Amino acid sequence: MSASPTPSPTDREPGSAGAAGDGAGDGVWLTDREPGELLGPRRIVVYLRDSDPIVVGEADSRPDAVAIAERVVETIERADSRAEWAELADRFVRPDAIVSIDIELVE
Repeated sequence: MSASPTPSPTDREPGSAGAAGDGAGDGVWLTDREPGELLGPRRIVVYLRDSDPIVVGEADSRPDAVAIAERVVETIERADSRAEWAELADRFVRPDAIVSIDIELVE
């Protein structure tokens, strides 16, 4: 049976459990970012039934992209509550035509 690989002492935060010299290893890494954060910029896309998707924005991080997507949802909900069409990136869209709002990696 072999042991799982562990980060080297230089990969851990100084002063954290598992840092060089203390012999313990708890898997603390040198970043406070979530795993998805390291993947890069994101695009916010509104997918419609029977129409081309609409790119409504881009952001440098996932939290920023989520904030944009939440504002888009609020815009759509406001329009729907007034029985109006939502304006998304210079297009007016019936709220019931929206299938999803996706956050995608920019490639």
